Amino acid sequence: MKSKLLLLSFLMLLSVATNYAQGIAVQGIARDANNTAKISAPINFKFTIYYNKAGTVYTPVAITQNLTTDAFGVFSYVIPATALDNTTLLENELYLKIEQLTAPAAVISDEKLNHVPYAMSASNGVPTGSIMPYLGTTAPAGWVLCDGNVLPATAKALIDMVGNNAPNLQGMFLRGTGISPENGEPGPALKARQGDDNKRHIHGVGTLATSSNGSHIHSITFHNDDYNGGGGTAKDGLEDDTPLNTANTDNNKNTNASGDHTHPITGSTAPIGGNETRPVNYGVNYIIKL
Repeated sequence: MKSKLLLLSFLMLLSVATNYAQGIAVQGIARDANNTAKISAPINFKFTIYYNKAGTVYTPVAITQNLTTDAFGVFSYVIPATALDNTTLLENELYLKIEQLTAPAAVISDEKLNHVPYAMSASNGVPTGSIMPYLGTTAPAGWVLCDGNVLPATAKALIDMVGNNAPNLQGMFLRGTGISPENGEPGPALKARQGDDNKRHIHGVGTLATSSNGSHIHSITFHNDDYNGGGGTAKDGLEDDTPLNTANTDNNKNTNASGDHTHPITGSTAPIGGNETRPVNYGVNYIIKL
């Protein structure tokens, strides 16, 4: 005799602390075709949660479970929270199909899954794609680290935003995209990186200067026979070849005075500092909402 089921209640229990449902509780009374409760009867059920997106049916949950009704024919089961991520629950129109696999097999229920609108839509106030700093090394439920790793296949909304991998924000700062109203400079394009840079500037000479030696002259000494101005003919600087000075004495001459002066500085100062420009900072992990 074909069995049928009267579905008494269908509840979704939310946990704000974990951002996930504690589970989807299903409870009902199993009855036979005569509307008699099936007391203490073992029944094999299949619970399937599915949704349709762009013409493709996705089945994130398909659980087969053996249950035994109680003395009143009531059965209870909680689809575990780990079977369905909160993002899938939030962003899709889900359906729950309950099948009896114990002969004679039958589809007992195939209904749209409803939830409390505010509690689910709020999603703890954090939409998919939100990024925040986090001091842990393992992302909490509903989040992943921004470390460039492959995203879970169930995170379809986030994959539509950023691709198959989480953004890699290791060692990076965040900056708003668009043109700054403060200085008119552009930030990076959305989901793009921007290299480091320094604002263009010049350096004054500061205290750098050459010393001033004042007005001065330089003296130069010529040996007599090297000094052609005395009438000699320069030879090897050793023998006297001029009739004007047989003593072979020296002649001293001075350069012209140059007056007070300085010399310009050329070249550049020695390099100093590291390989990047950065403000004082504190290390965190970035996480992104699935």
